[in-house]
Amino acid sequence: MASLATHFTNENSGIIFSSVETNIGNFFDVMTGRFHAPVTGAYFFTFSMMKHEDVDQVHVYLMHNGNTVITMYSYEAKGKHDTAGNSAVLKLVKDDEVWVRMGTGALHGDHQRFCTFSGFLLFEN
Repeated sequence: MASLATHFTNENSGIIFSSVETNIGNFFDVMTGRFHAPVTGAYFFTFSMMKHEDVDQVHVYLMHNGNTVITMYSYEAKGKHDTAGNSAVLKLVKDDEVWVRMGTGALHGDHQRFCTFSGFLLFEN
């Protein structure tokens, strides 16, 4: 599991998580924020994010080899936080990449780890 311990405001870029709590096999690249599939199979991914109070909306995308798979959208008036998340089961081929990309807005990060990204192999095929 990867999480944000600091705010993230880099619009239209891959989210680089400031903390990685679990990285069995080291298939998650902590420098790029990308997961590299070690084997072909079905994988489950989930992410949850908290909108930073300085913005009114945020878009976050789950990416697979450069293509958007699913979107997370959150709206709440400035000065307030809001949380949202999304999940997907993806069929990946060995060496495929999956990551979370920031669209617009800003994410809240602190020691409570409101913004997280994780995934795991369901079965190999």
